[in-house]
Amino acid sequence: MPFKDLSKTEQDIIYQCLEATVDGSFFPDWEFHALFGLTRQEVEPIVIDWSIVDKNSSLAILAINNSLNNLLGYPHKCDREWHNFISVSPQELKTIYSKWKREN
Repeated sequence: MPFKDLSKTEQDIIYQCLEATVDGSFFPDWEFHALFGLTRQEVEPIVIDWSIVDKNSSLAILAINNSLNNLLGYPHKCDREWHNFISVSPQELKTIYSKWKREN
């Protein structure tokens, strides 16, 4: 589904996930590139420039996909930190991820 077709709330939650990916301790630096296909330094500008980033660019799609996928599937052991960044439960995030992923 094109990013613009998600609700404002869903878009905000995706941003929260990207911010958690960059600023949280969910993913160790030494493993970040292997998990994301991008470095943390490549994802960070997407977060910083979120309002002007083309959310349908291949770089943004990769960052969004791998952020959501890894937050849901990687054994980050940061459950206590989750709600410091992400305002929905993992189950609710799965629903948003499934919706976004349909066309990407």
